[in-house]
Amino acid sequence: MNNRLFRTVITLFFILVLSPSVRATQVGQPLIAFKGLDLNGEPYDLQNSIGSKPIMLIFWASWCHSCKSEVPKINKLAEKFQQRGMEFIAVNVGFNDTVERAKKFVNQTGMTYRVYFDASGTIAKEYNLPGVPTVIIADRQGIIQFQNFFVPNIPDSSFAQLSAQK
Repeated sequence: MNNRLFRTVITLFFILVLSPSVRATQVGQPLIAFKGLDLNGEPYDLQNSIGSKPIMLIFWASWCHSCKSEVPKINKLAEKFQQRGMEFIAVNVGFNDTVERAKKFVNQTGMTYRVYFDASGTIAKEYNLPGVPTVIIADRQGIIQFQNFFVPNIPDSSFAQLSAQK
């Protein structure tokens, strides 16, 4: 019995810890660039922002109640930090969602930042998201400094660190 338990633990270790596909992005890893059209039909390429400014990615869905409650918090951060150079990009994961529902959600919640609809789910798959909402914050170099299901408080000292050139 102990031998079976040992083999199970070792197998789980290899699957969960050593498998790169378990979670494609983690703190300390670089952002994965994507490009396409935002909900307003404007072209967007994340690569153009990486290396020049801190970035917050917000992965969400119109059916997600927690996503709705996070919008006012993100709007406050965007109001404070967008004019200081931070990029805010909301990415609808496209799962069980439509562009129409995403636009309605954006209008109802008053999102004040760029919104991208991932119709194919490609971005969500590349980031191997654990769920929505997922908030990712990267520093100026595009290195992920925060990833979680909630919007953090960002004091000025932390923003200065995110904006610092290294």
